[in-house]
Amino acid sequence: MLASLSWLGEFVEIGDLSPEEISDRLVMVGLEVEGISDFKGYLKDVVVARLAESEPLDGRLFRCLVDAGPKGRVQVVCGAPGMRAGALYPLALPGCELPGGAVKAAAVKGIRSDGMLCSEAELMVGEDASRLQELDAGIEPGTPLSALYDHGDWILEVGVTPNRGDALSHLGIARDLAAKLARPLKGRFYPVEEDGPPASERIRVDIECPDEAFRYCGRVIYGARPAPSPVWLSSRLASLGMRSINNVVDVTNYVMLELGLPLHAFDLRRIAGGRIVVRTYGPGTRFTTLDGQERTLKAEGNVLICDGERPVAIGGVMGGLNSEVAPDTEDVFLEGAMFNPVNVRRTSRSLGLSTDASFRFERGQDINMCPRAVDRAASLISSLTLGRVAPGLVDCCPRPWKPRTVPFTPARCNALLGTAHSEPDMQRALGDLGIRLRPSATTICLYDAEIPSWRPDLTREADLSEEVVRILDFGSLPATLPKPPAVASDPPPAYRTDERLRGFMTGRGFMELMSFSFMNANFADRLGLGPDHPLRSEMRLVANPLSEEQGALRTAILPSLLNAARLNQYHEQRDLRLFEVARVFRQRRPVGAPDEVASFAGLLARDREAMLWCEEKRPVDFFDLKGLLEALAATWAEEWDFVRDDSIPPFLDPREAAAVRRGGELLGHAGLVRARVCESFGLKKSGGPVYVFEIETAPLSPAPSTGFAPFPGYPPAVRDLAVLVDASVPASALEKAVRSGPYPLRKVSVFDLYTGDRLPEGKKSIAFRLYFQDSARTLTEELVSGYFKGIVGTLEKEFGASLRSWRPCPEAPGPFSGPSGASRLRTRSGPGSLAGIFRTVRLCCGSCQSHRRLLPDATRRLSARREIHPAGNL
Repeated sequence: MLASLSWLGEFVEIGDLSPEEISDRLVMVGLEVEGISDFKGYLKDVVVARLAESEPLDGRLFRCLVDAGPKGRVQVVCGAPGMRAGALYPLALPGCELPGGAVKAAAVKGIRSDGMLCSEAELMVGEDASRLQELDAGIEPGTPLSALYDHGDWILEVGVTPNRGDALSHLGIARDLAAKLARPLKGRFYPVEEDGPPASERIRVDIECPDEAFRYCGRVIYGARPAPSPVWLSSRLASLGMRSINNVVDVTNYVMLELGLPLHAFDLRRIAGGRIVVRTYGPGTRFTTLDGQERTLKAEGNVLICDGERPVAIGGVMGGLNSEVAPDTEDVFLEGAMFNPVNVRRTSRSLGLSTDASFRFERGQDINMCPRAVDRAASLISSLTLGRVAPGLVDCCPRPWKPRTVPFTPARCNALLGTAHSEPDMQRALGDLGIRLRPSATTICLYDAEIPSWRPDLTREADLSEEVVRILDFGSLPATLPKPPAVASDPPPAYRTDERLRGFMTGRGFMELMSFSFMNANFADRLGLGPDHPLRSEMRLVANPLSEEQGALRTAILPSLLNAARLNQYHEQRDLRLFEVARVFRQRRPVGAPDEVASFAGLLARDREAMLWCEEKRPVDFFDLKGLLEALAATWAEEWDFVRDDSIPPFLDPREAAAVRRGGELLGHAGLVRARVCESFGLKKSGGPVYVFEIETAPLSPAPSTGFAPFPGYPPAVRDLAVLVDASVPASALEKAVRSGPYPLRKVSVFDLYTGDRLPEGKKSIAFRLYFQDSARTLTEELVSGYFKGIVGTLEKEFGASLRSWRPCPEAPGPFSGPSGASRLRTRSGPGSLAGIFRTVRLCCGSCQSHRRLLPDATRRLSARREIHPAGNL
């Protein structure tokens, strides 16, 4: 909102205050002043000059000598017609900053020009640009033009919050300023001289939608012929950023800036049937607005102002081209109305058409201002056009406004603010804002505050407390520190789960992504999802999406991760470790509000990070992803299964993908993203494979508590076990069976897999390392042997497994460590054979010092005897 300081001075006495002081006062009442500018300050650099002589240079330009008083004679090249010797004209000297740009000395046709003779339009003191502005005779040459015009003014740029529609006018700002300064607000009355036939004979108004149009007032003005506006009117509008059109239209804009209520002028001759009807229209209605654009209504319940045949304006937004004031207009119908702010906002947004009128109506205006604003505009139009105002105000108000009261108690106000303001001061502050206090007849409060019609935002006692402190000074509020609650409450389980996930991922070198919950509606097609896939979103934003790329609620985090990977690749960041913890939205079938689902997703791309400086990088693979999720499951003290089944989504390569399950419960999926999906999201082929996972976190809540577990006081006994099973049996099933027995197993790990041609067809060999440890005693050989036999029996019974070999690990601490333990090894090739030695070393992973020295010689001898597969497996 741009406000003129001189205009504010017409409502409240501010002559003794500087613009900066006024700005400070406005800021302290909640009206932030974002800028101060000196309007037409350039006029002090424009002087009066008398044309001494002129000499034509060609058919259009003249060399002029002008007398600029103390500046002496100045030579100017000018092309304006109709110049007269001895006449006075405004001269802008070099360095003057005019609205059209800075004036500079220049050479024209080889003749030096040291200034510019100006027209009214160039100085923004009028509209005539066809000739120079001729000044009144008798003015002394050299006089600054600012001394001739009362156009010097300061313009304040005031930031108005959405609840303060009353402050979108000079009257509203002046009301707050007067209350802050404790000065009277000057009352202004606008008498209207009426003449001619009554207005009721020419126009009738009906409102068919009282919920959307609260009031409609109008005046008829006979003989109001449009013409250029006087300088004082066009200049004031120009200072506030408005273009002058004609005197009738300019008056409606002038009154809107002065009193806040948008007005509209119709050509009375174009209103068919002498009738105005306010009604609502649905989507699909076409209407051509004043700017010449044909617009199609899209929202429901659009308010249109109609005559006896057709719509002539969009209520609260813009008038129509079919009823505008034209040069041949003779009689005018002036409208002032009050519309539902919600309806105006809906219509304006659906049309993408924001105007000065809709901006004000959306924030709420004063319903009682309608007749006052119409009378003010009618009086001005009558004086400017010499028109006659028809007797009688046309006023249709189906539901008259009734004052609303809000309870108010001074003691509660001080308690809320932490102040000690006196009751008379509070009454004065509220009274200056137009809020009247009456003793309450109830016991719940001391006063009933009657809220004025221009403040619909005041609805509760706390609002009145804010009004008090606005006027009595925000600086009086004491500075106090907030008092925290005595007992800190624990965060909710879902929060603890999310924080635990973040800590886990960042501790493994992942970067957290925070993206929008919206995405392009075509993401399902790019993922290759079928029409009935549950991840296909039907939750689209039909109105005002941020952009096409954010037109639908996302059902998965994966598209956001792929988009982030693309952006990182474009910035040459290729080794990616990204994750996000967020909510996704799943549509209920067949209809219903969407469900928010807590989800957790991650992405790995290109190379695996080397653990040692001497280790080479390698591309990430599925087992990097699987190991990450297994480690995550371990933090919840859980075991997750990775299963190939029909639930694997189509955007993952089934050869390197698995469903993540906990027991029979599906948590999510993990695997390699198909190449065509990566291509559809713009990922480069050179970026390498992209692995992703996404799981729901709700089943993980609450996060398990962590605590200290004492170190075991007794040594472990470690056994290596190799079994022969069908190739279709997953290692996870074997491991689960091993763990299922009543054995003190601290850890089970797979350390070898062999599928060479020396095994029976359809078979594979899997080797496990078993860690037995009891917290209460040392395990004897007899106990461990019993545990071991039980495990072997379970595997034979459930999977038909056969024992290939078993042994204690020679390097493991415990009663069976060392070479003596290794000598008990039993294999099909015999304990002393080369194959037995080699097998022993392989089962130990080559880590035992007692076997490592045998490895080179055994390898050489077995190769000679062709007991080693070309791939290096037995």
